[in-house]
Amino acid sequence: MTDEKRQIVNINRRLRTSYWLMLAAIYAGAFLYGPAYSSMPVGQWIASCLVVGFFVSLPLLIVIMVVIRPTAGGVSWMSFLLLGYLIYGIVLIFSPRGLLAGLMLTGTTLSTFIYAIAWLRPLKKAAKARAKTKQPG
Repeated sequence: MTDEKRQIVNINRRLRTSYWLMLAAIYAGAFLYGPAYSSMPVGQWIASCLVVGFFVSLPLLIVIMVVIRPTAGGVSWMSFLLLGYLIYGIVLIFSPRGLLAGLMLTGTTLSTFIYAIAWLRPLKKAAKARAKTKQPG
């Protein structure tokens, strides 16, 4: 396997891992900033935290096929979606009881966004090279 091919496989693996860590951070955060533990019976508390986590992660679950089989357009759209999660994580940092959940979400979102940009970078370079060769004069 060539070095370039190995690097692409590595970026794909890191993008997937970061995506799954981001989903885990969303669900863990729902337990941290969701309803207070003592506010309801344990079973109901767990169910309500899982429902909050599901609704927060729903847009990410829509792009799950992009993570499994990345395409240039899909990764581009996913990176736009990640910016919304980044803003949500920053807002969560400054909310009551949301510091740890916000830090987890912001960190995993930033890493996923960086890997998405790293995945798209070779394609952008190739497009620039093609455009340069097509320019007259």
